[in-house]
Amino acid sequence: MEKKLFYEFIGKKIRQKREEKGLTLNELSLKTGIRKIYLQKIEDGKAYGFSTTKLFMIGEALETHASMLVRGWEEFKKLAGTE
Repeated sequence: MEKKLFYEFIGKKIRQKREEKGLTLNELSLKTGIRKIYLQKIEDGKAYGFSTTKLFMIGEALETHASMLVRGWEEFKKLAGTE
């Protein structure tokens, strides 16, 4: 349960940042070299266990550090009652 919630959390953060930057999934795919369909799965929280390398690539393409994409997880986890 917690693992699934973690990937959903990251996916939402990535989508939020991508939309803030005004990028489409296709544009993010071109910037990262990650397939659009896989990025969609990541944003939907359905790509369990994707690599930290991919997270860093996405962060770089979104002009943010990968750590910012997981920031707030501990607080979110408490609010979700999974801790």
